[in-house]
Amino acid sequence: MEGYFTVQYKFTGASFPQGKNILSIRTASAGLGTCLSLPNVGYSPRSAFAVLFSAKNNDGNDSDENWNSGGNPSDGFCDGGSAVYEDLAYNYPRRLETFWPDAKVLAVQTNGGNDAMQIGNVRWPKQDQAKTKQRQLLSPKCFVTGDGCTSRENPDLHSPSSRIRMEFEAPTRRSGRMRQSTDVTLLVQRRSATAAGNEEDCNSFGVVKTYSQWNEEQDIQTFYEEISTYKLLDNARGKGLEKENGRII
Repeated sequence: MEGYFTVQYKFTGASFPQGKNILSIRTASAGLGTCLSLPNVGYSPRSAFAVLFSAKNNDGNDSDENWNSGGNPSDGFCDGGSAVYEDLAYNYPRRLETFWPDAKVLAVQTNGGNDAMQIGNVRWPKQDQAKTKQRQLLSPKCFVTGDGCTSRENPDLHSPSSRIRMEFEAPTRRSGRMRQSTDVTLLVQRRSATAAGNEEDCNSFGVVKTYSQWNEEQDIQTFYEEISTYKLLDNARGKGLEKENGRII
């Protein structure tokens, strides 16, 4: 799954198992931008957007958990290799602006560079105690102007991350356009190859992610779960990755 992908999203429907009467402004996605997995429920973007997944080698201590360590999709999801992670600093600003065209991201920060961090079952090498204690600290701001975004100024911005903070300008119901911020933390991530009959299918896999999101100016905190399934393609159109299904709970 390493590399750049072009995503074309199409909304297929929403359901309310517990009834619409329980919905409130504090429900994830009830307000624009309050659920960054899907910033605008019901909207199908007119254009595709880019996503980036990067690879980081394992420390070699998880030989029995190759799938949980990420695997190498080119060899099948059950094989070992590099741990692939989502580049939050690259993907989230593009996703927000694609689903909310009136929004403009101004700055982004992540908690990348925390090698003592564990995301789901992916374990990164441990570092000194001082950095472990400071693992929730955010990187310097990378601005839309390009200031603070180079690898020299911000070396950990695009490293494996479990938290991202973005500042953006967007319209509000009462105050017109204003500068806002949102802070998203990945709490739990679970991944596994999907079943094909009674055997594991190493060409498809599922991901479940649980998030906490804080929209500071609106004083709104939301919690939500993202469930996705993917499948490797190798046909007349060439090799690629297909997202078979996606749900936000």
